[in-house]
Amino acid sequence: MSPERVMLWLLAGVTVASLATWLIQDSVFDAAVTFSILSCIVAAIWGASHYEKAIQLSGIKGGGILNILAFVAVTAGLTYWCIYFYDFPLIGSIIGSIGTNAYIWWTFGMLEPGRTPS
Repeated sequence: MSPERVMLWLLAGVTVASLATWLIQDSVFDAAVTFSILSCIVAAIWGASHYEKAIQLSGIKGGGILNILAFVAVTAGLTYWCIYFYDFPLIGSIIGSIGTNAYIWWTFGMLEPGRTPS
């Protein structure tokens, strides 16, 4: 089975699980949260298993070890801030901080001017 077909089946499963959450818990919000979290998990697994293609499609070039360490440090700081100032739960703070920081990092990565080959 092709990777695209597997992805379609996974996303169909995410949709079915979200609809089941809506019907069982009678809460559209819980269904939306379920859909969001499961979609992010599927995207992360696909990105990890197809790393080169994910980097190529996202337009982000490899930033090196310093970029990775800065990402981890900023994510840890944001997690601590959410827990200390807002009393967020630990796991929610970690997931929210990683998502927020990844979105900001990706945005700035897309805004960087391209390098011309010499």
